[in-house]
Amino acid sequence: MKKIIFLAFLAFTSASFQAQEKVKMDAKSSDFNKLTVEITTGQAKGISPFNQGYYILHKFGTVVTNSYNLGGRYMLNPVFGVKLDFGYYKLNNNPATDSKAFNMDGFTVGLQGVINTSNLFDISNDMGKFNMLIHGGFQVAKLNSNIPYLPKKDNNLGVMLGFSPQFRLCDKVSLIADVTILKNFKQWYAWDGNLADRTNNQTGLMVYTSLGLTYSIGKNKIHGDWAKNNSTSDQIEDLQKRIQNLETQNKK
Repeated sequence: MKKIIFLAFLAFTSASFQAQEKVKMDAKSSDFNKLTVEITTGQAKGISPFNQGYYILHKFGTVVTNSYNLGGRYMLNPVFGVKLDFGYYKLNNNPATDSKAFNMDGFTVGLQGVINTSNLFDISNDMGKFNMLIHGGFQVAKLNSNIPYLPKKDNNLGVMLGFSPQFRLCDKVSLIADVTILKNFKQWYAWDGNLADRTNNQTGLMVYTSLGLTYSIGKNKIHGDWAKNNSTSDQIEDLQKRIQNLETQNKK
């Protein structure tokens, strides 16, 4: 799992740089709102580590809301953007199971790159009101343990990678879902709030699933996520028009 996440993160980083090099904006492409506010809520599910006798048993898809996120995203162009987000989650045992009782919460700040795959692959016309964002980057987190004899805070750094399908409700508002995998480093606490076992006290794995809304800020009607980039087909069409104009001038 560690190698898969690391390789996926490297692949995303490489794709981000390629996206920046690929996109060349024309004059009309800049007429879109670049700043977006995003509010989501959903389920933060700690995967590992857990100490013996502690676990979370919430099946994916069940209605368990224990995380809240507020983010701001700036699209540099219709393909590539950057995102800053702030989050909070609270983990505890499911009373319906025989897990030992626990209660722990965390605060996060993330900085990520964002790729609009619909514009990257020039399929925005085919997608209609749907699109798909891929995001990845770094997160710093502060975990708060409620165990009296332990230090209250555990600060750590992690990498995350996720995807966010969107559906446009109107010009400036979209419905967004998200699935993100987080890998923390130097995480001394298990997700149950106790110190993790020595054999697994350096990392933490978590999965976020959430749903929310995005709002595009700006005077333009077009949302940055739905603006078209100057794709290869557009460049070919422009070149054909120039050739036709030259042929017409030569005939004269």
